[in-house]
Amino acid sequence: MRKEGDKDLEWDKDGDSFWLPMMGKNKEGKLENNGKVHIRIDITSMEVAEKQKIGSARDDPNIEPYLPPPVGRLHFSFNPCEMYKQLIGPAMRRKIAIWCCIVVGSLLCVLILYYLVPVVVGDLIAGWIGHGF
Repeated sequence: MRKEGDKDLEWDKDGDSFWLPMMGKNKEGKLENNGKVHIRIDITSMEVAEKQKIGSARDDPNIEPYLPPPVGRLHFSFNPCEMYKQLIGPAMRRKIAIWCCIVVGSLLCVLILYYLVPVVVGDLIAGWIGHGF
């Protein structure tokens, strides 16, 4: 079934599965690589299949082969912190936290100066008046 000049399949380390390249045509009509699909095919007899019942997809019993739950899916929650963590990646959250700290620190410095400068200036003026210039 393989045509002459086709590349061999990339077999996985376990030797039971392989990576199948997916090709597609772009807007210009040329073939381009669209990634790879990891495929594992198990062929068993009807006797073994009837003895070892398995569920459809990830339904119970999830054995032979075990299909782990999907990673990276969004789960709706009324907790805003949980949704924030799901929607924004860790690097961006770190940047947002740093900028929030900078803004809050700057605001605190401005507030301290706003309340401190009149007190210092008032003490200086009171000192000059008390010593008679």
